[in-house]
Amino acid sequence: MNFGLRIFLAFCALVMVKAIVIDAKANDLTPKRVMDYLQIRLEKGFSAKDLLGFQSIVRRLDLDGNGNLSLDEYNKNTHFRGNPRGTRGFFSAADMNGDGEMSVNEYAWQRIITDEARTIFFGMDRGGDRRVSRKEFLQNKIIRSQDISQKIFQMFDTNSDGELSLPEVLRKWSRWARSEREFSSLY
Repeated sequence: MNFGLRIFLAFCALVMVKAIVIDAKANDLTPKRVMDYLQIRLEKGFSAKDLLGFQSIVRRLDLDGNGNLSLDEYNKNTHFRGNPRGTRGFFSAADMNGDGEMSVNEYAWQRIITDEARTIFFGMDRGGDRRVSRKEFLQNKIIRSQDISQKIFQMFDTNSDGELSLPEVLRKWSRWARSEREFSSLY
């Protein structure tokens, strides 16, 4: 066998091995791996000023002064503009210990998780229509593998309509960002 043919066959073998490895990774997409592919930064992407701002919001909404927010207190947050489903969704996701109240730390973690998801989502929403199409998602600059991007898109597209809405993404993202992670105190 001549040298050129050996080089060509070695190259083909390398390409095939790489394809098999990428496919194996795509088939092993745990929530943590998805978040790693999306390069989630969590608290590393937020400043001390951001954290103080979160603390200020909780203090303003904490009508009984106990340092925690009940759902009734949190309903006064104008962020959701009368969207009770959004308010309940954020509150229940933030209440990490399930005690029916949201601490400053829980609020801050939920804001960190959802604010980062929103930044990534709107960064992919090239059309500005508050939807991310399959094409927009696959054109993302974060995930290098199209196969992995395709599989992650399918995981987010829970209603299988070929596009992602922010609430659809946030429901998955909120759970996945917490997967296999310990959340320390931010204050």
